[in-house]
Formats: sequence, C-alpha cells, structure tokens
Amino acid sequence: MESKKKAQTSEATVTRGEVEKKIRKVQQAMEKARLLPESWKNKDEKTRDEVVVSLEQSLEELRTLESEIKDGEDVVDNVQTIEETETKGAKKGKYIVYGGVQIPVCEPSDTDSQWQIVPGKVFVSGGQKFSEVRFIKDANGLTHTAKPGELLDFSEKNKDQRLESIDTVLEGKEEVKVFSDILGQLADLTEKYNELNPDSPEYDKEAKAIATAIEDFTNSKRLKERLQIKEINSGIENFDDFIGRVVEIIKTRNFLRSLDTGMNDFIPVDDPHFKLTPFFETKVAEFATLTNRQLGLGNNAYIDELVKKGQAPEWEKLCAKGMTVIVGPRGVGKNKLTEFFCGKTNRPLFRYACSPDKEERDLTYDVELSDGQVVRIPTRILTAMTTENAVLELDELNLLRPNVAKFFNSLFDGDRALFLNDQVIKTAPGVIFVGLMNPAEYNGVEDLPETIDDRSNIMTMGYPPFRKTNTETGVEKIAYDEALILKEHISALDKISNEQFVIAWDYLINGISGEISLDEKLSTIIKDLKNIVAVANRTREVAEAFKMRTAETRMERDISLRGTTEAAKFYSENHLWDADLSKMPGWTDGWNAAQYSIARTYLPHTDTYRRGKTDRDALMLILAESIQDGNKKKGKK
Repeated sequence: MESKKKAQTSEATVTRGEVEKKIRKVQQAMEKARLLPESWKNKDEKTRDEVVVSLEQSLEELRTLESEIKDGEDVVDNVQTIEETETKGAKKGKYIVYGGVQIPVCEPSDTDSQWQIVPGKVFVSGGQKFSEVRFIKDANGLTHTAKPGELLDFSEKNKDQRLESIDTVLEGKEEVKVFSDILGQLADLTEKYNELNPDSPEYDKEAKAIATAIEDFTNSKRLKERLQIKEINSGIENFDDFIGRVVEIIKTRNFLRSLDTGMNDFIPVDDPHFKLTPFFETKVAEFATLTNRQLGLGNNAYIDELVKKGQAPEWEKLCAKGMTVIVGPRGVGKNKLTEFFCGKTNRPLFRYACSPDKEERDLTYDVELSDGQVVRIPTRILTAMTTENAVLELDELNLLRPNVAKFFNSLFDGDRALFLNDQVIKTAPGVIFVGLMNPAEYNGVEDLPETIDDRSNIMTMGYPPFRKTNTETGVEKIAYDEALILKEHISALDKISNEQFVIAWDYLINGISGEISLDEKLSTIIKDLKNIVAVANRTREVAEAFKMRTAETRMERDISLRGTTEAAKFYSENHLWDADLSKMPGWTDGWNAAQYSIARTYLPHTDTYRRGKTDRDALMLILAESIQDGNKKKGKK
C-alpha cells in the first residue's frame, strides 16, 4: 500500500468514510444503469452492459480498499461513477408536467443539415458543355431539392410561393472550375467564422472582418475585386455575366437557409380559443405517457433522473420503436391533442391523410408536372421522419388497406427506417409517430391493420364528461369542461375569467356556494350553456347506443364539439340570452334558447347526406324529450 501511494502522490485520495460514500454512489449508479435501454451507449460508445461491468469492477475495488484501510487512512481514488462520466458535456433539458407526467421540451437541433449548392449533370448543347446548379439538402438518407421557379414545399409558411427564377447554368469547364473555387473560398471563411472563440478579446474585431468578407460573395462588384481575376486570363468569355450568376446562386442558397431553420415553422402556435380543461389535461398526460414509452423514456426512474439533473434526453441513444394511436369519434379533439402537445414541446407537426385509395408509392413521393418535367416531392411522411423531434400524425390510419399498411412495419419496429429499393431512409432522433382513427365498432369504419395494431400503444378519447362523481363523497356534479370551451365564443362573457366562470357554474348548476357576484344575464347564459351541452350529450348517448347496437333509435351523426361550438356562436351572434324567441325564424313552441341554437345549427347539416332525415327525426325526438323534462320540473315547483 505504501509503495502504491508514493507512486501516485499527484492523484486524489479519500478516507474510509469517503470510500463508503463512493460505494453507495456506485451502487446507485449500477441501479440506474440497469434501467437504461439495451441499445444505450455513452459518449465513449460503451454499451449499457459494459458500463454495468465497469461499475461492478469499481465496486469490487472499493470494497477491497474498504477492507484494507482503517478510519482516517488515505487511499488512492481512481473510481468514476456513471453520474460523473455522463453529466460532462450533457445538454441542458427543460420539462413540463401534465397530470404528473414529465414531458421533455425539445430544443432546436444544432445538427440540422443545410442547403448546399451542387453542380448538376453535364449536358451538351450546340457543341458546348453546360452544367446546371442544384440546391439540395440531405437529411437521414432523404434528399430534398429546391429548383428556381418551383414551389417551396419544404416551408410551411411559404409552401404556396415559388422560389425566384434565376439562371443557374454554368457554361464550360472554366466556369465550373472557377465556380467551385469560389464556393471553396466561401466555405473556408464560414469555417473560420464558426471556429472563432467568443471569449477571445479579439473576437468582435475578427468576427466583423470575416462577416464582411462573407458578404462580399453576395455583391458582384466586391466579389470580382476579391477574386482578383482578369477576364482575359480567366478563360470565361463574359466574366461580369458569370459573376452576376454566381452572386444570385449564393443569394438563393442563403435565402433557402433562412427559410429552413430546423422546420420550426411547422411547430403549432398557441390557439387563443383553446381551453385546457381538467378532462383534456388528463388526456395530455395519457398521451405523453405513451409517447415517452415510444421514445424509450417510459422508465420513470430514468426520466426522473434526467429531470433532477436538468439534462435533455439523448434521443439518438434511446431505444425508440412503435407508435401511439388515438381512438375516438370525430370532433372530440384528437387533432387538437397532438397540436397542443407539439406546441408545448416545440415539436414540428406533419399531418398526412390516409385513405383506401392510397398505394405504397403514394406514401413516399408526390408527383408534380413542372415545366414539362415530372418532379418527385417527398410526402409529409418522409419529411417528418427525417426532421429531428418531429411528430408524424397519420389521420384515419385505419383506412389504409392491410397490404399498404405493411409499408410501415420497419418504420415502427426497432429499425425506425424505410427501405425503398436501394435507398434507406432513417428516422431522425426524437421523432414520434401518431395515428388517429374512429372506433372500429362504428358502422363503416375499418379495423386497424394487424401489422400496425401489433406495433402500437392505444389510447381512447371521447367527449368531455357531462357528469362527474366525487370518488370520496359519491356526490355527482355536472362537469364544466365543455361549457368552459364554449365560453370563449360568447361575446357577453369576454370580461369573465375562467376562474370566475367555474365558480359561477358550480354555484348555479351544482349548488356549490362560492364568492361571486351574479347578475341576471350571466345566470341566464350559464344555464343556457349547460342546456346546450346537455342536448349535445344526449345526442352522443343515442348515437353511441345505435352504433353499439344497444338501442333502436337511429342516429349516426351526433353533435360534436364542433357542433356545440357552432351552437354557441349562433347563440352569441343573436344575443339569445335576452331575445324574444317566439319571434325568431324557425322557432318551435316550447324550445328554450339552447334548443333553438342546436336546432338552427345542426338541422341544416342533415340535408347534406342520405341518412340525414333519420338523424333529423332523432334530434327532434331528443328536443321533445327535453321539453317534457322541463315541463315536469316546472310542475314540481
């Protein structure tokens, strides 16, 4: 022991108590390491099992040291735990919490590929060789091409605009050679700029000088001066024209890069009309649980450790596979759920509508005719899977034919890739796959293909509950979730906060005391909103019973959240809280303001489909039931 200590006097030493503390830390690190996915690797490319073995060896060494020394004796400490090795250089992470579920917030990728300028194929015209410059970007095996004059499909905000047309043709070998030299000089300057040390006292001066030099490449006169090439020696017949084309090409490349900043323009913006009700928050938490599991973050111990340390997940090292499927009727907010999730976690959202007529080739590229040529444009599927941290939403997923749905097998498996002939397109780190569908037991709805079902985690999503029961007291309440959503569309409630609305709702509808000042108009509107939701809920019960074949009354299309929203808008536009209903067009004796709003907004839709008359009859029956119920209550009074 003495000789060992003398030979390593420059290394840190610890006492017996510190060794015991190290033993506990290594044991904790071993437990955490064993919870990591099998495919996990650290920055030194060591696998999970190799890290565990290393920690076991460290633990054995520490126990040996513990048995050899006495309290107070110094020993050499050569042991590093997984905590010490893995926190170095780790990215900082941010998390949000819904329903107790930790959800990572994504940061823009610092590894996004950028648009490059590449000379295209050489062609011969009039005995002269030409080469056309292309703008391309490669990402995870997928090549995007931008061509002057074509639509900017890769940009959400500019997808209906066309890239400005410029001359991108290089004439002869000399232009290609000089053009390549110019790009090389620009690349060297850009590299020098990126390598500058921001902490250097000369940083501002050096950065300004290089930035000015880079700007020279977008100015014809300054670029010509920088090149210091005389027309007579360049071998280029019209040097000024050539320089002008080069500048336009570089400007176009810069323009493309300015548009494409990590696909951030696909991140949904906050909807000012959206309300995070208690019901919706539980669904956000359920959805986040399944997406965490899909990405390999399903182990709570691992994600809790990341949260505690403030570290971002290393997406590329996680064992991601499968997809998340949301099952629910139309209009319950399935799209809104993924949109809300993406907006809060900074994830680009790409939607793709599935249908029975889709062929496998339709899932990869769209075909357009441009200037007499057939142009292949990557679908939202390929764009999403090659964009870091994106969400691909496959709407009406179950409408794909089973033989077409098999296309996704390798994408949802551990491969996380698509194999297209001799091309392999890999999924970028952190990408989430989401499928939406209506319940399979509904009439006219197809089963989810078995190949997808077997690779998916499923959650159901229905309408917000009309009634809630307190599990502790057993007391039943009329839920305010849907009414709170409709409140946003009532002009007379503009100055009423959500908190005030909930207190007023519980007081008026559920008989719960609360401190709030209520005037007659506010009381009338809240009661009318409750009645709108009550009628809509009844249509959902009737439609559900028919689709499940447990009732005779036929109703195929219930009143969805979109339907109650339209009724609330109609109610507000016509100020029905103080209107004389008997003078309103289409009013039926006995209808209250809520029933009238429902009838005026729902019934016109029944003329748009063949079985609409049956749904019209069903709604009229429901409204009649409501009138009878109202009369009974009045009689009791």
